[in-house]
Amino acid sequence: MNTQNQIKQQAETHLLEAAREFQKCMQCGKCRSVCPVFKELGNEIYVARGKNKLAEKIVSGDLQITQRVKDAINECLNCKTCSANCPAGVSPEHVVLRLRWYITTQEGLGFFKALIFRQLIWRKWPITLAAKIVGITQRALFGIGPRNPVRHLFPLFGFSKRRFFPTMALRSGQSLYPEVVPAKKDPVKKRIGYFTGCAGNLIYPNVVKSVVDILTGFGYEVVIPKKQKCNGTPVLANGDYEGAKKLMEHNFNLFRQYNLDAIVVACSSCGMALKKEIKLFIEDSSELDDFTGKVFDINEFIEKNIDIKNEELGNLPYKVSYHDPCHLGRGQGINQQPRNLLKKIPGIDFKEMKDADVCCGSAGSYCITHYETAIKINNHKVKNIQDAGVDFVATACPTCVMHIQDNLLQHESPEKVRYVVEILADSLRAADTI
Repeated sequence: MNTQNQIKQQAETHLLEAAREFQKCMQCGKCRSVCPVFKELGNEIYVARGKNKLAEKIVSGDLQITQRVKDAINECLNCKTCSANCPAGVSPEHVVLRLRWYITTQEGLGFFKALIFRQLIWRKWPITLAAKIVGITQRALFGIGPRNPVRHLFPLFGFSKRRFFPTMALRSGQSLYPEVVPAKKDPVKKRIGYFTGCAGNLIYPNVVKSVVDILTGFGYEVVIPKKQKCNGTPVLANGDYEGAKKLMEHNFNLFRQYNLDAIVVACSSCGMALKKEIKLFIEDSSELDDFTGKVFDINEFIEKNIDIKNEELGNLPYKVSYHDPCHLGRGQGINQQPRNLLKKIPGIDFKEMKDADVCCGSAGSYCITHYETAIKINNHKVKNIQDAGVDFVATACPTCVMHIQDNLLQHESPEKVRYVVEILADSLRAADTI
């Protein structure tokens, strides 16, 4: 079969899969009441029911792929709220993904997406080098604060000059450790692979340190494969089916080389990719079941496998709330475990915020490409945080951390956003346990 026929067949497959999903839709409109994007924009074309109707017309050939159609398809957070609340069991995010893949198959990626997804992310070292250069620049410009004139250059690169960016690490999280980090206690319990994710590696190395310190401190050997790459979710969400497939196959084959008992992840999107989305690209087999069955969110793994005694935890006199990342809560069904870990810590006054499981608007690259809408969505989250009266907001997703902290700073609100595993590690260090 020639390349052109393969492309056509793949495009038809994407449309067929979208059709199988949207045909379940009863057009009841329940999605209108829960969609964060629809609540802000109020346009039927942006809600799940509207996207299902678009998909139906595209499949039937009654609708051409115009820029307005593409804009509507891209107005999706992949927060899974519509899926979780659909009485007919529709998964509209799968319709959206299939349509994005179809469009890319038909029209190609375009220069910049091809450069980022097929070259920079795949090769990895350009992103690592760029992060270091940005980190040095940020420190030289004193963090690019609210009155720094450099902010006026942001719009040239497509960023709002109001935006606060996290400080990039000068050393990546992976570079802090050898590939195999020995357990600090004998006997060694298990051999654990650690998928750091790009953000943990390049922006939040303290998260990497917290994960490694906790696991090794409780007798686990930790393996951090140096050749691991992006989990593929950002590539997947931007319509590059082949690029996502290549990344997921790489990580699948890489981690299977290390004879691991489990694989932990401290990023909700990475965890969902390795547990679930990978099944879209790798043929069903016992090997795939074995791999996905070994993947655990770090909060899930700790709560299930590590019996932390009260005397092993130091006092942290903080008021803390928790924000549920969409890809952890609705994506993986992990809601209570992070809360349980926080509530175990002496001194922590845990306060449940209103609508803790509602999307914060970050949605990976959505808060870059649709910043104004993302901030409107996030304003509700900021108000709920302020009303909770806390010192810290704990979560388990790097883009949630970035986006919520950005908006808190814009509101000149004092709350800080941190990972649950960071706060837990602080408590264990305070008691000299790790």
